[in-house]
Amino acid sequence: MLSDGVRTVPAGGVGHWVRVVGARNGGTPLVLLHGGPGESSYGVERSVGDALAEFVPVVFYDQRGCGRTERPSDASTYTMERLVADLDEVRTALGVERIVPWGVSFGALLAAEYAVAHSNHVDRLVLHAPPIVDPLHPGLWTMRPGAVDPLLTDAERTALRTQLADVTEPLDRTVAALGAIAQSENAAAFFYHDPSNIPADDENAPPPNMDVAMALVGNERPELVDDLAALDLPTLILAGLWDRQVGFDIPRDLATRLPQATLEIFQHSAHSIDEEEPARYVESIRKFLAR
Repeated sequence: MLSDGVRTVPAGGVGHWVRVVGARNGGTPLVLLHGGPGESSYGVERSVGDALAEFVPVVFYDQRGCGRTERPSDASTYTMERLVADLDEVRTALGVERIVPWGVSFGALLAAEYAVAHSNHVDRLVLHAPPIVDPLHPGLWTMRPGAVDPLLTDAERTALRTQLADVTEPLDRTVAALGAIAQSENAAAFFYHDPSNIPADDENAPPPNMDVAMALVGNERPELVDDLAALDLPTLILAGLWDRQVGFDIPRDLATRLPQATLEIFQHSAHSIDEEEPARYVESIRKFLAR
């Protein structure tokens, strides 16, 4: 049985940082799969973790090489297949038969891939800003410069368009666009609908692992949406109306494809719904799990 606390769980030769909270609630645990790729569970754990643990067991863990988890000696193990296998080893080590994968941004890809590979161990899915698209979609990375462009100042916009005039590789264009918005005086608007929701700097927050990011970005499997739809799993999709990182149309269209999807639209949020509308975020998950 699950018990609360922090522990190190070996998976794929790497010691994974794991924290369980709310085990007293019993039932199928909610397992956070954080975003990035290369970030950690730290931010979401602090925004809504304790509130969710009031009614469901919650498992937080940092993926291999991320946050408080060890970095593997071989960086070639930063693959989706390995992350899926790691999650299943963590589940087994915790003695849990079934889980509710709760994927945030990139983590939604991992949640979906895990469900496809191990559907017998998945009760339902929670997907926050899922970047899961059909094979005819131009893709998240192709669209990223267009999402950045409206928010730049006139001078910044001209500079970015000039910089990208002869650049055709989607990831190179994305890196340039993200660099432009990160340095822009309007940067806050890209990440938060209301800049007053931006959390204060936290010196304890783990830095991102860019090796993980570069290994996994742009390697999404185009058939994933079809495989996920075929599972017919109850799925909660959480989408911020002002999300410019993933966009609103992607989670909306995913909800259309999945037979048992529930789409929750947060009209006062961008990408970080858990920070901008935490109370409604938690209540949406509570209602979904209670069905």
